[in-house]
Amino acid sequence: MANRRSNPPLLLLAVIGIVLYLAVIIGSVYLQTPGAAADTGADDPAITKQEAAEAAAQFVQQRFGLSDDYRTSVLHQSYTVRHAYLEDAELHDEYVKHFENLPLNYFEVEINDAAKRATYYIDVDYSNQRIIGWEAYTTPALRQRAAATAATEPLQLAEQAIIEQGFELEEFTRVREEPNVTAPERRDRPRPAVGTRYLYESRDERIGEATLHLTLSVANGAVVSFHPVFNIPAAFLSWQEQQDAKAALMTNISMGVSLAMTITALYIIIRYRKEISFRRGWLLSLVFLAIYVTNNINMLPALRAAHGAGPSQLQAIVYLCFVTALAVLMAVSVYFSLLAGTFLWRRQGWDPVAEWHDRDFGSQVMTATGRGYLLCLFILGVQQGMYFIGSQYFDVWSVSDPSQSVLNMLVPGIFPLLAWAAAISEEAIYRLFGIAFFLALVRNRFLAVLLPSIVWAMSHTQYPIYPVYTRLVEVSIIGLIFGFFFLRYGFLTVLFAHATMDSILMGVTLIDTGDGTQDVIGTFYLVFPALVGWILSWLHRVTKRRDPQPTSS
Repeated sequence: MANRRSNPPLLLLAVIGIVLYLAVIIGSVYLQTPGAAADTGADDPAITKQEAAEAAAQFVQQRFGLSDDYRTSVLHQSYTVRHAYLEDAELHDEYVKHFENLPLNYFEVEINDAAKRATYYIDVDYSNQRIIGWEAYTTPALRQRAAATAATEPLQLAEQAIIEQGFELEEFTRVREEPNVTAPERRDRPRPAVGTRYLYESRDERIGEATLHLTLSVANGAVVSFHPVFNIPAAFLSWQEQQDAKAALMTNISMGVSLAMTITALYIIIRYRKEISFRRGWLLSLVFLAIYVTNNINMLPALRAAHGAGPSQLQAIVYLCFVTALAVLMAVSVYFSLLAGTFLWRRQGWDPVAEWHDRDFGSQVMTATGRGYLLCLFILGVQQGMYFIGSQYFDVWSVSDPSQSVLNMLVPGIFPLLAWAAAISEEAIYRLFGIAFFLALVRNRFLAVLLPSIVWAMSHTQYPIYPVYTRLVEVSIIGLIFGFFFLRYGFLTVLFAHATMDSILMGVTLIDTGDGTQDVIGTFYLVFPALVGWILSWLHRVTKRRDPQPTSS
């Protein structure tokens, strides 16, 4: 199939991509906008996680008492709902200037005191180690310590805490005193269910339609919960919930169609098992599984970011087991797609997947690597152009996501390896098999490329980019480009293009952390796909050179 069509000028497309990318940067500076990627508000921490942990432990020791048998873990957290509202209302810059003491991003230190059977979550400003909020989940151990102060009225304790946190009490009005007052910004974390709740509303401090509130809980002679929050307008919360529901629906549709594709691939494998070589695809599937499982383990701290009451480790491990089992099923789907996709294309007289035993495999890999980089540059330029147009004319914006933050990884430096898992799985399922699958259904080449691209795009709509339809459009267009070049150059080219694009984007994420070590590692990942291609080509050349040559009879 690749031989039937003339090859488009990839070098010219790469130049166009670079020009688009630079134009977006220049345009963003000129217009004084966030540019291609909406500002996530994730400024670099000025303190280390260890310093945050020490500040939190000192605070707990002073306020609650802390035994010698305790452990700490530090997470990057964000007020994502507040951030989303600020982006939607175009108030982010104003907020950062006016509410410097209430950061959108911070370190959350979890302290588990084994001796007292108590868990504390302490929010630490990661620019100056200041404590900005806390929650205590405890057993009767805390009540014993609180007995000495139990005589103090809960209201007096609440007001003392407000003053100690640097707020002027006279600038706030106590709104209500109820047992079930919850903060309107943190849906992922329940408040302590005991004690008396207090809510104070600022008379003057507001951003847009959101007014500053202080929420407190007092139990057993201690303030067990304190958070400065903003009452985000109900209209925005409703809009965001509708957007998230649409994203969830599209994700579910994508999962359903992908499952149907996997079942169809299995049917094809069973039906034509005598014509299929089962040695194909198993190595790529294992590489995908190894990288994906490694990434899941690496993301264990991030899995603790959305926690409930008490220690978060157990629930994170349970979820880790679930996603690991899911990774195994995904690896099976990748294997089925590689087998069935290759078979369907071979029946049409085209083999899009180069194999190790091919005499020219090494040269094909090097060619695919070069083409992959050129195609990657073009797609990056197109993607940045779409982001810029979206932010300027369609009110597209994004927010920080702690569950994807490199600050919440055990080893941030291995995060970009995930690029290869994404490239292997998505190119196998939605290009190699997906296009062949839909081509058999609709008998139209353009629709056969478009439909799996839409299915693929739907699975990307739950990223925190709003409105959610923009992500659907963006990824569908990128899917069309990948599909177009798959039909011309085969599987290896789009595999390397996809892996290179994600490696660059993830490498830049490491560079953006501001850490010198991560800068070096992130820079390395910019050229890592080229190194992979060269190593594969070299190994193939060496291996084939050592193979015994057939002797003439």
